[in-house]
Amino acid sequence: MPAKYKLSPSDFKYLWVDCKHCYYQKVKNGTSYYGPFPAIFGYMNSLLQNSVMGKSLRDIHPDLPEGVIEFQEGFLKSLPVPGAPDCFISGRFDVLTKLSDGTYGVIDFKITKPDEEQIKKFSSQLHAYKFALENPLQGEPIKISKMGLISISPDEIEHKDGKFVFTTNPKWHPIETDMKSFYDLVKEISEVLNGELPASSETCALCIYRSKLDPKVKNSDEIPF
Repeated sequence: MPAKYKLSPSDFKYLWVDCKHCYYQKVKNGTSYYGPFPAIFGYMNSLLQNSVMGKSLRDIHPDLPEGVIEFQEGFLKSLPVPGAPDCFISGRFDVLTKLSDGTYGVIDFKITKPDEEQIKKFSSQLHAYKFALENPLQGEPIKISKMGLISISPDEIEHKDGKFVFTTNPKWHPIETDMKSFYDLVKEISEVLNGELPASSETCALCIYRSKLDPKVKNSDEIPF
């Protein structure tokens, strides 16, 4: 039986962690919800990616491995995930780096504060990229030997020669490979998707919104905005 659940790497950190009810609805029923994410961040991320293409990693941060950023915004689709044969990974990576030993690195640039607890939450997303690139549904596999994040957060802003200039020192956050934890996560997701719809979350803004639209709720003043 072919895998039927398409799992997006970017949903692991946000939607799966924040609300399993909404995650279930998206994967099984195609009900997508995109929260308020200012378009300027997407534009800034695009500018950032363009600025590093073809660059040596060591020029960006001295602690990075030797390699050159070669690929930008590639699509990926994997074979079924071990332990969860009804699930596969499908999505898009930002950049891919060819390392000096001939292998590749999944090194993501994130416009975020360099908080280590927050950085750790991106681990499953990078592991999903690694699995999909090493186990593609079509094409040749790509060996991923390094994973990590480079956090970009403005340190200061100054007005210079008629322009506002953002200054930042990129910080490198290596992610250790732990495929067992990733496989366990996908297995847990599979079990949830094959079960009953999880209860709505009391802390999810969309679940709260839906509850206020329920015909049984008479007081429209309770809608939370």
